[in-house]
Amino acid sequence: MPKISKRFVITAPASAVWQVIGPGYASIGEWATAIPASTGLPHEPPTPADQALLRRHTEPDLDAAPVTGRVCSTGLAIVPEVTETLIAYNDANRSLAYEAAGMPSFVTTARNTWTVTPLSNDTCVVTLDAQLDSRGIIGTLARWVMLAQLGRTSQHLGDDLRHFVENGRPSPRKQRQLLRAGRHNRPT
Repeated sequence: MPKISKRFVITAPASAVWQVIGPGYASIGEWATAIPASTGLPHEPPTPADQALLRRHTEPDLDAAPVTGRVCSTGLAIVPEVTETLIAYNDANRSLAYEAAGMPSFVTTARNTWTVTPLSNDTCVVTLDAQLDSRGIIGTLARWVMLAQLGRTSQHLGDDLRHFVENGRPSPRKQRQLLRAGRHNRPT
């Protein structure tokens, strides 16, 4: 059960950061370079597969989540799109967790938990705890490559989030990506 944890200090109130991560969960594609685009999955009656997932992980506050999940474009040929289904959402504690589907068949679990914790009135820390489980020889080899990539991507994710919350606009790196995709004005 390999895990990776990252922490990012952001100079902004925890409530402002949580608005981007929690209520803004579906909009990660607007500020994170690692996700070229994203769309929310509205609350609908769950499918049988969703019901099984929810029975294993549901917390009472999950109904308070703005969406049930999101579909993220990755920009990667091997996994062009990933569906991230919320399995926990706690507005009061500023935390959420999701599981990814649409991964290569050797990935058995891809789960991530985000938590926003205030350090002071105008500073907070965002913690990401990711778990990636795999099977088979290919899975064992690929898991370490994927974890290394996740570590690098997480650093950019923290930088992008910090810039977005502290400056009110996407990072220059994300603005260039949006410009190339024809979804944004010139970088500022």
